[in-house]
Amino acid sequence: MKKNYSLFVCFLLLFSITSFGQTDIRENRHVFKFDISLSECNFDGTLITPANSKVMEKDWKFRVRNIVNDGKDYVIQISEFTDGSPESIAQNALTYQKSTSENIYFKISSSQYLSFAEELKRRGSFVVGASTTLIKIRPGNGKDKNDADVIYSEFGNDFNIGITAGWRVNNYKDNVAVSIVGGIGFSSIKVTPQTTRDFITSESSQSAITFSGGLIFEVEKFQISTFVGIDTMSGEIGRNWIYRNRPWIGLGFGYEIFKPQGKIENKNP
Repeated sequence: MKKNYSLFVCFLLLFSITSFGQTDIRENRHVFKFDISLSECNFDGTLITPANSKVMEKDWKFRVRNIVNDGKDYVIQISEFTDGSPESIAQNALTYQKSTSENIYFKISSSQYLSFAEELKRRGSFVVGASTTLIKIRPGNGKDKNDADVIYSEFGNDFNIGITAGWRVNNYKDNVAVSIVGGIGFSSIKVTPQTTRDFITSESSQSAITFSGGLIFEVEKFQISTFVGIDTMSGEIGRNWIYRNRPWIGLGFGYEIFKPQGKIENKNP
């Protein structure tokens, strides 16, 4: 059983590392914060001749199609205007796609991007993340201390790590988000003679599978999470553990790994 738990922990860590590494600016949509004049270019970043510049307006959306010059420049494509008006059709021919169905690209430097654009976060999106709970509060059963079945409340900081998935609601202008998530994880829990009704004679640590659900609050890059969960411990010790199948309340932190985006288009020029 310990071997299986070790493999489970390794899987969680590997999943977290590989998923985090998948972040790529080309996977997301972006929006201009201010007007900016950019030069038309080819997909490889070379400027077209004769030179052709266009003003990209605030709130226009775009995607990064290529990264050139060792990450110093981005090749972008403006999203299609989709309201069907003559103005939109004319604008698409200038900034989205030529009449020959050839895509139109523009070059923006990474420093210009930081000053004039930002990632466009949808108001709602699916998220997958890794999380850990710093503090677990295990409520007691409220019985009198002289009762043989009394269970006292316990504050713990057991080692734990898990995977969460859920739905995130953003207010990207204020950099605030709330996620409703559920997850599964691994915990290493301290057990004592008192918490096993003297089934064991000395303190030890036992492995458990954790099922949880909760909320993650994010402001800027800071995240704090609140969870409710249950630890499932196997074996005879698990069957004698007084907190078996009893919910806990937790506080902790987490970091976002992967957030897929839906199709986003410009509505009008």
